[in-house]
Amino acid sequence: MSVRRDFLRVFAMGCALLMGTSATSPIPVAAQSAPLQPTSDRELARLLVKLLLRTRAAVAKQYETDRFVGWDRLYKYALAKNGVLPAAIADQVFQAVPELTGGRAWVKMIVDNPRNPNNKGDEAALELLAELRREAKAVERQTNDAYYYAEPIRAKAWCLRCHGEPKGEPDPMFPKYTKDGWREGDLVGAAVARVLRMK
Repeated sequence: MSVRRDFLRVFAMGCALLMGTSATSPIPVAAQSAPLQPTSDRELARLLVKLLLRTRAAVAKQYETDRFVGWDRLYKYALAKNGVLPAAIADQVFQAVPELTGGRAWVKMIVDNPRNPNNKGDEAALELLAELRREAKAVERQTNDAYYYAEPIRAKAWCLRCHGEPKGEPDPMFPKYTKDGWREGDLVGAAVARVLRMK
């Protein structure tokens, strides 16, 4: 079975978890509007970043819907307390990428001061984050052994409950952390993919 097919299977299982279905339920991958067939390291890196950002957005959408009075206090609190957070779900879905690519690729959210150690980037990824802070929409870099691609992650309104202001105040959902002082629209990190060159 190809790496691409394995990756799609893992991604489909992650989506099933997001939608509350059984991870063994079939999800029709063929229904995609465009085939997911990267033909180069560059295309694979871009695809991984786009999928990571879409996964985060799908989870975030759950926080933007007010279905009844008290929704914010009840449902959103339950989501957050059970780890149904955009970054946490994306981490779970995409942690399989290195294994499925034989160690050739990874994709993750990179931040300056991560709460989650998985969000710490290597030197090249941190340089891309710095470049994005200079108002770039996307950045890429070819090193001697890898191709990197990154797009910005900006704070949304739902992020601010735990990461907003005032900076240093305890996070209401996870008191062992403090708020980061983010404001809506702030560039808070980057979705970065690294694909090692084939030898």
